[in-house]
Amino acid sequence: MSQLFEESSEIAPVWQELPRFFRYPFKSRILPVIAAISAAMVLTVIPILGFFIGLLLWAMLFKLSYEILNTTASGMMEGPPSVTRISGGIMFKHIGLLLALGLGYGLIAGAVGSIFFALLLGLFLMLAMPASIMTLAMTQSLIKALNPLIWIQLMQTTGWAYLLTSAFLLLMLLSQTQAEALLLPLVGGSMVLFTVVSTFISAYFMAASFHLMGYLLYQYHDELGIEVSLAAKREREQHEDKASQHPLIEEAAERVAQGQADEAVQVLGEQIRRSGAEPEVHDYYRKLLLSRDDKQALLDHGRQYVPVLLHAFESEKRALEVVAECQQIDPAFRPERPGDILPLARLAFKQGRDALVLRLTSGFGKRHRDHPDLVENYFLAARSMIRQGESIERPLGIVRKLRKRFPDHPLVEEMASFEARIEAPPAFQADR
Repeated sequence: MSQLFEESSEIAPVWQELPRFFRYPFKSRILPVIAAISAAMVLTVIPILGFFIGLLLWAMLFKLSYEILNTTASGMMEGPPSVTRISGGIMFKHIGLLLALGLGYGLIAGAVGSIFFALLLGLFLMLAMPASIMTLAMTQSLIKALNPLIWIQLMQTTGWAYLLTSAFLLLMLLSQTQAEALLLPLVGGSMVLFTVVSTFISAYFMAASFHLMGYLLYQYHDELGIEVSLAAKREREQHEDKASQHPLIEEAAERVAQGQADEAVQVLGEQIRRSGAEPEVHDYYRKLLLSRDDKQALLDHGRQYVPVLLHAFESEKRALEVVAECQQIDPAFRPERPGDILPLARLAFKQGRDALVLRLTSGFGKRHRDHPDLVENYFLAARSMIRQGESIERPLGIVRKLRKRFPDHPLVEEMASFEARIEAPPAFQADR
């Protein structure tokens, strides 16, 4: 198996990365550029010359957006470098793409003369729009970007991920509209401020949406024949080496090398408790505790670290691993916040770790009788029991009690279907 394929298999799917796309415009290579372009829009008030300045600024913004898509597809997640291969005239190709699609739609729909066909064609072109933009970004060829065969091939290769990406792009468009409705009235009657703020909002969502499209291509770069750049590989290597370069870790490692492991643990632990720290510092601290076989400290740190991973760093996978590590020490370990149980139980169930699901959800109803997550937690537990091969009596009893106690819960119909299948073993065996 090639190294490229192995790298591709480690890429998180696009639907698990939605928050990152909204954070992306704040990258150090992106935010200053879109802020400068937005601020420079004040010059558009200059008579005559302002029109050409505005045209130049929008051309710069489109160039940046296509650079974002292109470099993201090549695996560069920190933003495009200072020099890229995207043409400065990409905006005019983008406009040409939109005009050609609109003209083609009008000619074909008019020639056929069917409202139903016109509707279907319009829906297809809307769905294919991201594919045409991605093609333009990767080839810079307007002819290829207008080729329906290339759109269809891209959509077939990426499958459901393409449909989800299209839905996320629509979500971003709606978010942009909402942001404009909320923020633009605040600028009052100042046309200058209106232009600057509206440009910044547009630039923010352009950067986010083009990064999203680029990430979809990156997820399938092996299948699509997109080569991951050397710069992207260096970025990944730098990310992997980040832990060893962190000053707190370097200081602690030096203490350990000098035979002062106890002091290293004390210093790191105090820093984490007082000011918090990045995940790599937390992980190094846990390694030190593990090397000392300090089980109680590992459990205490786990209770602190899991909510940090879930809420500050949005890393459910790592949070679940920390929970699993702690449960090897104490099977009764679970997050202290009741609302943190469900996302971890969902992930554990998705990964097929049924024993972990059962340990996470055990006793939830006794401790949090009226918590809104109670039903789904116990429904996950019942399904995990079945997957583990337990007899049907216990999970069946759990589901029946849930349906009786919570008759209006959104999961009632799904639980009823589950109950019907569980009582029909042959059919259920194929379904589960």
